[in-house]
Amino acid sequence: MPELENITSRLTELPHLVTGALARAALGCRRGHGPAELLVEAPLARLQALFPAGTAHGPHALALGDLLLHAAPEGLEAGLRRRAVRLDAVGFDPTGRCIDPLDGRTALEVGDFGFAPTGDESADGLIPLRVAALASELAQAPSDAVMEQVAEMAPLVLRAPRDAIRTSLTSLLVGRAPAEALVLLERSRVLGFTLPEVAALVDLHRSARFHHKDVWLHTCQVVRQAIPRPDIRWAALLHDIGKPYTRTFEPPREVHFLHHDELGAVMFDGIAARLQFPAILAARVRTLIFHHLRANLYQRSWTDSAVRRFGLEMGELFGDLLHLSRADVTSRRPGRRREAMANLHDLRCRVERVRREDAARAPAVPKGLGAAIISELGVTPGPGVGELRRLCENAVRRGELPTAPGIDVCIAYLRETGAA
Repeated sequence: MPELENITSRLTELPHLVTGALARAALGCRRGHGPAELLVEAPLARLQALFPAGTAHGPHALALGDLLLHAAPEGLEAGLRRRAVRLDAVGFDPTGRCIDPLDGRTALEVGDFGFAPTGDESADGLIPLRVAALASELAQAPSDAVMEQVAEMAPLVLRAPRDAIRTSLTSLLVGRAPAEALVLLERSRVLGFTLPEVAALVDLHRSARFHHKDVWLHTCQVVRQAIPRPDIRWAALLHDIGKPYTRTFEPPREVHFLHHDELGAVMFDGIAARLQFPAILAARVRTLIFHHLRANLYQRSWTDSAVRRFGLEMGELFGDLLHLSRADVTSRRPGRRREAMANLHDLRCRVERVRREDAARAPAVPKGLGAAIISELGVTPGPGVGELRRLCENAVRRGELPTAPGIDVCIAYLRETGAA
């Protein structure tokens, strides 16, 4: 990992360890998709001075993109003990020496998810989430005794740093067995304390006047089927959270969840604020939740103009939306699955074809449009002029403007749409 090598090269004067999934990989485990982690013998202020671009992550850590730096001013071994879960309290120094104060290597060999609470409620609040995240990463189930302890500690999750809760949940989601780990969270009550919006899906179908599918089991299956990327898996987990509040019944036995996609996006705003989602990740997840129904509504009778509009509206998230839409196909009927996958494949091919054709023939917006935007709309020369010009080009592609519009038509369009 080039980013990790770059960071460690700047830590030569500070004792540090590779921990987390990378350390477990060094012990023979399959490398997970969770963040790379380093434990550094230094106060957090020292790390912040060394890496001013980082953002504080809880009271003891610094986030640098997909890398977490954990501060351990009390010493590396003490820092490992603070991680509490034996499987998670292993580290390797730059020479390859393993430091293992809680005998995590043996725990890995026997599948022991045991932990030793530290007495710090903020740190101990993450233990239930760490256990579940490890269960997902390793695709192993903790013992019943461990899960009983986890259930007893569930309320402590409320004392844990919000961003650290999000990181642990992300590690769970991108693991090898996320659906099984989500079930563990629900049975131990941890899900209700961290994501009550998701917990509301459990047994929702049992409260229905008419039969509908189990939304909770569907959600778990969508997460399982989604590619293991944080934005895709978060969207998979949260795409139906609006259903409990939009469910309606219509005779004779119909059940509807109208606008649950829109409500789900609004509800996600609260989740993103509560768990301190990075802005870019939050924007991607919100967009995917809001549009998650659209691709599966595609029909081959759509015109090229409709396909073009869809591709333009989704932009660079079009491919991610298809990933989510494929995961959202959970029908047990093989014929229905084949039909859905074939439609999504056809949609992808048509969008790619239209994009190639559009790239081959640039939209014929009139020469001098940029100067007219500056003079008639009062736009300051700079990138904003190019952006308004591109809006006109896209309007031509969508058929909102004629193929060869005049300058006056383009200026009128920009005024009417409020773009300038």
